[in-house]
Order: sequence, then structure tokens, then C-alpha cells
Amino acid sequence: MRKLTPITESQALIRSLQSFDNWRGALMPDNPKCQKDINGLVNNIDFMSAWEGDPPSWEEVVRRRDEILDENRELIETKKSAYRKLGMTDKEISAILW
Repeated sequence: MRKLTPITESQALIRSLQSFDNWRGALMPDNPKCQKDINGLVNNIDFMSAWEGDPPSWEEVVRRRDEILDENRELIETKKSAYRKLGMTDKEISAILW
């Protein structure tokens, strides 16, 4: 059984970037924090832009990041609720989920 763990904001940001069709991958010593950072991402294969064409807006990246975080939280809460309905304790649920 796959363990469910809450994802971090950083993990959600990376998943958000990867969700765009024109994403090519990038070297990211630090997470992007604004549109300038998004525009300046460089692909680690050819050291060109991490984007084919225009990069998404910072607002789009943040919106997707937040959706990913919300979906992860909802999934974990749904699983917890289902286990509680089966009469499991929080300690038992934690052992299963984490």
C-alpha cells in the first residue's frame, strides 16, 4: 500500500511547473518566487530556456500549485475520514497513512 504524505509547498510548485505542456525541465537551486524567476529558468540539457515558447504567468503557476496542495489535503482528509468511519483510532490511521 502506498503511504500518503502531505506534500510541501516546494514539491507542489515543482509539480505545478511540470504540469505545463511547454515545460522542458530546469536547473533550480532555489524555487522561483516571481515572474522574473519563471522567465529566467534554464534547461539543464542545453542550457537554454526551460520553456518552449512563452512561460506561463506567475499567477498561473501559483494557482496550479495551490490546486495541487488542496487536492493533496483533500485526499488525505478523505482517507482519514473513511478510516474513522471504520472505527480506527488516529494512531492506527497514522500508522497506515504515514
